[in-house]
Amino acid sequence: MATQKANSIFEVTEDFLKITEAMQDKAIRTFLAANVKARIAPKEEGQTSPFLRRQSGKRFNISERINQGGSAKEIILFARANGGGERDVTAHLVGGFSPTSKYYGQSFITLYAA
Repeated sequence: MATQKANSIFEVTEDFLKITEAMQDKAIRTFLAANVKARIAPKEEGQTSPFLRRQSGKRFNISERINQGGSAKEIILFARANGGGERDVTAHLVGGFSPTSKYYGQSFITLYAA
């Protein structure tokens, strides 16, 4: 499963990558509930998510918002308003929406308690 480091960074482990998407999303929701001021930070400034097939549309807009970083709560609300949610944040943490993604296992953001 995922672990929390001493400084409350959500760390994606090999076990986390092996659990179902629903369980991954639940772990994200649990972390966010325990850390209401959690924040998201991109690993690289100005990044785009290479695991997206199209560089347009709702999912791309959600991804761009996630890559800007900021309040995890605000980002989740934006994602939900645009047809997404925790799954989008999880995808950025695990490197794609599917284990078949060539980026799976490579995190593009950091989720941490503020």
